[in-house]
Amino acid sequence: MAIDMKENGTVGCAYYVALDEALLLLQDVPLAGIELVEMLILHVEPTTVLVSIRGPDNLVEFLESGAQDSLGNRNQEGGICGAYILRTVGSVEFGYESAKSHLMNLNLDSLSPQTMHFNTVLGNEAEGEGDMTGQRHGKLMRLATWIDLDSRFSIGCAGAVLGDVQRRKAAEYLPNDTDARFAFRFRSIEMFTLQNSMFINTDTMASLQILGTENHPNCVNEGDKSRSGAKESLSLYGLFHVLTHTAQGKVKLRQMFLRPTTDLDLIHERQRTIAVLLRLENSAGVGHVGKLLRKIKNIKPYLQQLNKGISLSSGRVAIERGTWASLQKFCAYTIELREAIQKIQGAEGLLITERIMNGIRQRDLIPVGELIAGTVDFQQSKEARRTCVMPGISAELDGLKRNYDGLESFLNEVAAHLITEVPEWAQQYVKNCIFYPQIGFLTVVSLDPETGRGNYEGEGLVDDSWERMFVTGGDIFYKNRRMKELDGQYGDLYCMIVDKEIEIIYELGVRILQYEQALDEASDLCGELDSLLALALGAEKYKLTVPQMTTTNIIQIEGGRNLLQELVVPSFIPNGTLLLGGSGHGAEDETIVSDVMGDVPSLLVVTGPNHSGKSVYLKQVALIVYLAHIGSFVPAESACLGLTDRILTRIATRESVSRNESAFAIDLKQAAFSINFATRRSLILVDEFGKGTNAMDGAGLVTALLNHFVNLGDEAPKVLAATHFHEIFENNFLLANPCLAFAHMDVRVDLETDNVDDQVTYLFQLKPGRSTSSFGSRCAAMNGVDAAVVDRAEALVLLQAHGEDLRAACARLSEAEAARLEGAEDDSRGFLEMELDDASRDARGSEQGWMSLRDQLRELLHSSSSAFSLN
Repeated sequence: MAIDMKENGTVGCAYYVALDEALLLLQDVPLAGIELVEMLILHVEPTTVLVSIRGPDNLVEFLESGAQDSLGNRNQEGGICGAYILRTVGSVEFGYESAKSHLMNLNLDSLSPQTMHFNTVLGNEAEGEGDMTGQRHGKLMRLATWIDLDSRFSIGCAGAVLGDVQRRKAAEYLPNDTDARFAFRFRSIEMFTLQNSMFINTDTMASLQILGTENHPNCVNEGDKSRSGAKESLSLYGLFHVLTHTAQGKVKLRQMFLRPTTDLDLIHERQRTIAVLLRLENSAGVGHVGKLLRKIKNIKPYLQQLNKGISLSSGRVAIERGTWASLQKFCAYTIELREAIQKIQGAEGLLITERIMNGIRQRDLIPVGELIAGTVDFQQSKEARRTCVMPGISAELDGLKRNYDGLESFLNEVAAHLITEVPEWAQQYVKNCIFYPQIGFLTVVSLDPETGRGNYEGEGLVDDSWERMFVTGGDIFYKNRRMKELDGQYGDLYCMIVDKEIEIIYELGVRILQYEQALDEASDLCGELDSLLALALGAEKYKLTVPQMTTTNIIQIEGGRNLLQELVVPSFIPNGTLLLGGSGHGAEDETIVSDVMGDVPSLLVVTGPNHSGKSVYLKQVALIVYLAHIGSFVPAESACLGLTDRILTRIATRESVSRNESAFAIDLKQAAFSINFATRRSLILVDEFGKGTNAMDGAGLVTALLNHFVNLGDEAPKVLAATHFHEIFENNFLLANPCLAFAHMDVRVDLETDNVDDQVTYLFQLKPGRSTSSFGSRCAAMNGVDAAVVDRAEALVLLQAHGEDLRAACARLSEAEAARLEGAEDDSRGFLEMELDDASRDARGSEQGWMSLRDQLRELLHSSSSAFSLN
């Protein structure tokens, strides 16, 4: 994958899919930025990323943050996509003209040959030059029918990808290597666009737990190095991917979750498919389809092996699960799947059924299965632990096998004849004759343990030398004249059989590859059907209902649930939602809006105590909207959802020591991105924004953010916000507006109860209006904070709510402090009333005077301490 970004924010991208042998180019996106690059990385999931050495610093820094380090370790900070290898190449690699020339000269195997020729009337001296010019024009015209030549930056990225693929091919294969023809091929060039895709970035994916991976408990064990050692954690995708049956189904389902669509026709088609699969009368048929899908493997790796000429398998298990057995089973089960789909009631009108009927073609799959069944002898292959050919395919091969199978009796005859030729005393030492592949025919003679030589080595025979080959098991094996004659007459039968079978199997592979496109298409259709079946099974398992999708900019949910939360709690309380985004400047479909009574807000501020379910509610609404845009049913009693182009969140702060940003700076960055990137069809979630700084600044920031969205008018997005800044309501910082509404999570409070845990009862129900307290002090008491601290905190909170001066309140003395102050004042007055001058004059004259003064002071201090102890 190659990415290029200019200073003005224009982004170009191109990537190569080795499995599909396809090169895809993005339509140049002007006025974009790093956020778009992040989305591309998330959608493509590349293994290698190329960037120009003159690329912007922010682009390079962002790509470096998600790349593998020098040791190849993966960055697990995001937890969604695997890390990639980042490579910096020269800016000349991204040149437009050179890239266009490379694309024009690209040999596309799967496309039809050029049928248009451009002739120019020129003189004889310019005839050669004219032919070259005509060919160039023809290639340029053909290229223009596949891609947009105005996407200059993406075409430059395509040139960088082509150059890197060519370098990798040259490094891995020798110039005359036959396998190089099938490596890194290009079968198609396509454009891809984000036009009908919902925008969702990594922060939103992580906040909503749409996808997430964690280390597998056995990830440190030795095993397949191609696997990442990770498994899907508790996530929205994780709830459905376990319901798939095939490897290609998991890939297709992941693509659905990574690429929610705003194509209303596609969403409705997926909903119709799920509804048909969920019909009660189709339960048996759907179960049969699932069993068939479980037997269908992803055959793309096997086709790649055939392209490389690799089809031999070793081991008894490998033969049963090898290339030929897998291809044969794939054809059989895919044809059976095609027939099973036709038996599902209501499936005849579905697009996936039509595609399966047209894409899974019996005329292509049946010959493949028959070719394999008629060529490969699976039973003999298990015994020989190699791919063997059926009898009747080649007369030459059958003759070789007959000769090889008759070697045992033939060699017995040869041994008997040989014994008659040797001296009588030596006959007892000649055991038999034997055949070894690649060595040939040999005579076996017993070994003399004293001399280490054979008991007989051809003595007494004329013109016959016995050549010692090897010793094993107390026998010596010799090559003599008779054995050489047999070698010349019959040759190495085993190797001849193997060579002939390899030749036949190679020809079989060539014939199978004629149906490669049909097999690829059938495999992809099986994956697409499997992904839709997983959505249907999930709808049945989690009790989901079909949402009504509309172009009206509305979110109307009755009895909505959070799929992830209800899996970890004993019971879940559903809640509804009603939001209406801006209508824009064009005509809006008001058929649904007219059914809603009263003013419908575009911004809902949710308050309530800690632990009351505010964050769960915000995520619940977003997850319902997200599921609806992949075509799935949603966890709600009913839902009417307008098309949403973006889901933006300020919920989770993903901190890391590798990011030179504070938690509050990350929060501000997320909020700023929501402001700059939101449209009227966006859904924005804001949870506890402003908590990372002092209370006054935080309250001001969240108020300004909410006022900004409210004041957008017809361009206002749909916003759900949760906050604990009650001062913005008490001081009327948020002015009344028809687009603004308040709600709170209901609780029951009984402060008279002695048990702290029973003082606040959470009902987890959304009610209109706002709460007056977050009951943070009660939460502190429930978690073991001292009662005196809690009582003092509640008193200060109450004063602050009434707008009183907290400094004056904190300066007010308690009763104990006032009593101590009064006692100190009385002591001071008593000290001042003492006749110290007279006592001091008496004290100068005698020792007794000093004692009298000392006694008076002691009595005064004693009375003071007694008064303090009484208080």
